Amino acid sequence: MITRRALLLLSSVLLFAVSARATVLISADLGELSRDALAIARGRVTALDAQWTEDRGTIETIVTLEVESYLKGGLGSTLKFRVPGGGLGRFRSIVVGAPEFAVDQRIIVFLGARGPSVPHVLGLSQGVFRMARASDNSEWLVTSPVLLPATTGALRLVRGDPSRRAVALADFEQTVRTLAGGAK
Repeated sequence: MITRRALLLLSSVLLFAVSARATVLISADLGELSRDALAIARGRVTALDAQWTEDRGTIETIVTLEVESYLKGGLGSTLKFRVPGGGLGRFRSIVVGAPEFAVDQRIIVFLGARGPSVPHVLGLSQGVFRMARASDNSEWLVTSPVLLPATTGALRLVRGDPSRRAVALADFEQTVRTLAGGAK
């Protein structure tokens, strides 16, 4: 028989229990991202607009991208997509693994969607590749490390691996088109 003290302790624990939220992210390589993406766009970030989610439980940021080209799909010359987290007034929502953006930043983004809604980034930060000019200003490079599909067995990641270097934009785009099944 449960004593009154045990019942009181149990009800107190249940009363003060707080729901825990966790981010679980499974590593995705470039092949998986390319195949799973509804659209893959390259462009420049033009606006960042934080807003409450529909249930007002957290904050999300709507990113506006001026699209220069699509590597897969097509959603128009100006594209909006959602990213979890952001800041509204005195409130700030931080989601571990979610990408952060800055206006005028050049990116390649892999997007997915659930039903008729604003697209979201696949794999959180895994679905965003940042671009920068080469040191001699001659060409654009994809600076985010590119994780190519493993050809045999498991892929081992090593910090500082020289094979994970910046890639020329043209090479990156050709690889993505091939992996997405739309080689041009």
